[in-house]
Amino acid sequence: MKSSYLRAGLALLCAVILSACGGSNGNLALSGTITYVPTTVTPAGLVLINKNTGEKLSIATGASTFVFTKLLASDEAFDVEVDTDPTGAKCVMSNNKNNANVYTVYYVAVTCTSNPWVLGGTVKGLTGTGLVLANGPDTVGVLPSATAGADVSFVFPTKVSNKAQYGGTVLTQPTGQTCAFSSTLNPGTMPDADLKSLVVNCVNN
Repeated sequence: MKSSYLRAGLALLCAVILSACGGSNGNLALSGTITYVPTTVTPAGLVLINKNTGEKLSIATGASTFVFTKLLASDEAFDVEVDTDPTGAKCVMSNNKNNANVYTVYYVAVTCTSNPWVLGGTVKGLTGTGLVLANGPDTVGVLPSATAGADVSFVFPTKVSNKAQYGGTVLTQPTGQTCAFSSTLNPGTMPDADLKSLVVNCVNN
């Protein structure tokens, strides 16, 4: 008799523990990985949802893994989607729809790519030829205006990810002049929008 009571008590205890762990239908933890592009940018605000259970999961800024709290039973369907994209980025899913087993529930993958924006500005006082500006390995040549001394706009050919670092430099000086970026806004961190307000000032030698 005592043995029967003991077994019943243990069964109840196991049920309570399983419920406290977030689910009572199974023992498979739905989980996966998060990759950021570029890897140096970790935007905040990502929320995932398992549409089959309705559970939403807020992801901590910079987290590279996640685990839903509601456990799944073997062969239970799951469908993990992005409920809310992080600020300034777009996330896509892979391996996110299947029936639960040890080969499927641990390999959901999220890839979040920061929105790319245009970086550029204005060159003032340019009269000589040969000016080349750079943002890291990205370069752009700037010619003087047909109207002598008029401002000339420029944009770097490669867009810059939201919250990535940028820094404009003069790679090649124009003939007979010296040009330099204004320290206002340069270097800096890319906002969640195009930035076309960098200024390069050129003076005659």
